[in-house]
Parts: sequence; structure tokens; C-alpha cells
Amino acid sequence: MRKSLIQGLEEKDMQAVVNTYVLNAFYFPTLFPLRFTPTLTWKAIVADLGIPVMADVVSFDSRSPRKTRQIVSRAQGDIPKTSIGRDKVESEINEYNQLLHYANTTEGALAIMKWIWDDPEFCWTGVNARLEWLALRAASTAKISLNAGNNAGIVTEVDVDFLVPAANKIGVAVPITDANAATSKPITMFKNVKKQAKDAGFVVNYAFTNQDTVDRMLVSEEVIKKVAPWILQATQLEAGATLDSLNKYLASQKYAQIIVIDQILTFEDKNNSRTTVEPWEDGVITFAPEKVLGTTFHAPLADETVESAAVKVKRGHVLIKKFANDEPLVESTLGMANAFPALANASRTIFVDTLNTTWTK
Repeated sequence: MRKSLIQGLEEKDMQAVVNTYVLNAFYFPTLFPLRFTPTLTWKAIVADLGIPVMADVVSFDSRSPRKTRQIVSRAQGDIPKTSIGRDKVESEINEYNQLLHYANTTEGALAIMKWIWDDPEFCWTGVNARLEWLALRAASTAKISLNAGNNAGIVTEVDVDFLVPAANKIGVAVPITDANAATSKPITMFKNVKKQAKDAGFVVNYAFTNQDTVDRMLVSEEVIKKVAPWILQATQLEAGATLDSLNKYLASQKYAQIIVIDQILTFEDKNNSRTTVEPWEDGVITFAPEKVLGTTFHAPLADETVESAAVKVKRGHVLIKKFANDEPLVESTLGMANAFPALANASRTIFVDTLNTTWTK
């Protein structure tokens, strides 16, 4: 193995480029903020926080009463490695050598830059896309299940349960579908969830779901009738319910506000066949007190401590590594992270399966 087939490529060059990469295309940095941990173990403390516990009125010179720390349960596990790679073979390297003849032109220089840096960006995006998938599966199913159908790595059968109480995973009286538009009760469901949360000692302020679920709610007669005044107020015309008008009505009743998770990703299996997937479980609405649903724990990588000929740089939780082999002639780029999203506050999150009368996920 040698450093790179690109003459003169140094860590500082690749670091400068990698430092421009951002996470704007992903939801997980907001829903599951990144948090460093020095060990390869993540822990999600599930505490029954409940409503605020009031202080006591005490006399002067007396000791303040101590309150208990109510730790209900703990979910923990090992942080796995997420990795992706891309190779440029001999024919592609010949293309690079041809491009060098046009390095003194604007088009040629841009083509060379794309040839050099498209693989590091691909790997950066690929690592974060997997973390996005993990986070949104946790946020919409209360668990993460890895198998050969959704993970091409060696670790193909893994189930992580975030210990959400069974009472917090429910269905609806009438499935919210287009066919049930006359009888489904989305607004009643929001009302019932608010009451369930209140009885359990917390308030749900946000309802996370996908666009298809919202669309099925918007055609419900209950929603149309309840939201009609808000539609007329906004447009002065007859019109159908929208997410904006629905949220205005929900706010007027102090119900949770809907936040749409609109994300699609690509899964490539071991045979390099690609399929487009929506990581959010269709039909699920996740009710929570806050916009932060958990934490993405990330730990150091072994590659950071091992000297080698490879060019290696790190941005945040992701390490990018570039190296070459002479026989066969291959330029390889790897992206890797020891990272895993963990759902927090399981006892204060309510999952609703709007397509079924009971939780089926």
C-alpha cells in the first residue's frame, strides 16, 4: 500500500476539502445530536422525568428536603463501526492522466478536482446516510433492526430495542387511510395522546411523521371540518386542508405540532443492486416533548492511532482515508465512523401506528 496515486496529495489538502462538507441534508444531527464518548459503549438513560417536582417551603435554618432520582431503566450496547469504500481502477486512473493535459484550462481543472474529490465526498455522505437511516428507524419504530435486506456489512442480524413501554406504543380506533376518510379521527387521536401524556406526567409538543401520513390525515372529514375556519381565515376561499392550516388548528387546541420528516436514501446490496428506501416508518407518528429525540454517540477510531502510508483526515465523527495499491492498480477511498444513534426518554415518547388499531411495528 502507498499513500496515493495523486502526486503531491497531502493531508492538509484533503483536510481543507473535507472541512467544507456539511450535514444540511440530514435530520439526525438535529434529532439525535452528535456526542463524543471515549469508550465504544453507548448508554441511553431512560428516566421517568414526569412533571416538574416542586421545591418545598421550608423554615430558615432547616435542611432542604432531598428528592429521589428516578432511573427507570437503561439501554446500552457497543458502538459499531460504519464504513463505506470506493475504488478507482486502472481505466479510471488513465482518465485522470488524460485530464492532466488540460489542467491549464478552467474546464480541465474543474474535471480534475471532481476526479480527485468526488470519492471522499461520496464516502462522507455515505457514512452519514447510514447514521440517518439508523436514527430515523429508531425515531419511528422505537428499535433498530439490521439484516441482510437493509445492511450489506458482515454484521447482518442485529436488533436494538430502546425499551419504550408497551403502553407508549399504540394504534388508532379507525386506521387513518384514504379509504377511511369519512370515519378516521386524526384530531381525536391527537387529543387522546395529549391526555395519555398528561396522565403520565409529561406534555407532548411535537408530532414527527412522514408526508404520506400527513396526506392521509388531511383528507379525513374530521380534519376538514375542524380546520375549515383556519383555511378560510388564511385564504378567504374554499380550499382543502393543508399542513399549515392543520398545525394552526392544533396549536389553538394546544395539541402537538406536526413536523414532517421527508427523507429518502439509497441502499446498495452486496451485488451492487440499488433500491430507494424511506427510513421513516410509514404511518407512524412519534409524539415527544422536545425536538431532540436522542443522541448519536461517536467514539475514536483505531485508524486515528495507527501510522500508515495512507492519507487520513477527520471531520467530526467521520474519518476519510485514501490509499493506493500497485497490483492491481487501484486508488481506494474509505469513509468510517464509530457511531450509533440512541433513543432517549423512552418513557416520555408515544408512538402511534395510524394504519392499524394496535402497534404492529
